[in-house]
Amino acid sequence: MSKTLYPYLTATLGDAALHLPLELAQPLEAAFAAANDAPAPINLPVCLRRIQAGDAADGQPWQGPSSTPGHAVAAARRDRAAVGLVSLLELYHANERVRVDGEEKDDIGDGAREGLILACRGLAEYVALQVRGAQ
Repeated sequence: MSKTLYPYLTATLGDAALHLPLELAQPLEAAFAAANDAPAPINLPVCLRRIQAGDAADGQPWQGPSSTPGHAVAAARRDRAAVGLVSLLELYHANERVRVDGEEKDDIGDGAREGLILACRGLAEYVALQVRGAQ
């Protein structure tokens, strides 16, 4: 076993790393290497690839029940649409509270309010179609 083969172990244990059995040295070196890997940069292409790789509303691959990969994709789309709808409705509700009880300068205006309603309607229609299609 050479120092170049196990740089993390050698840096940690010095020459003692040369005396470790192969079955122990390899997993330890791999663990050190994984712990020291730099995280992927945060930029638009990397974020888009991560989003495209995740299917569910939490950004992770769909874990729910599904009989085929296509059904998993459809379920994940329903999940994302439903979570998006809830988020839009929460935003609309908060805006309505500001409109009624807040100051006029904090109101987003009729145009933005109508946009929120239309977005909610569109997502609700999509979810309804997807749910009907899944039955």
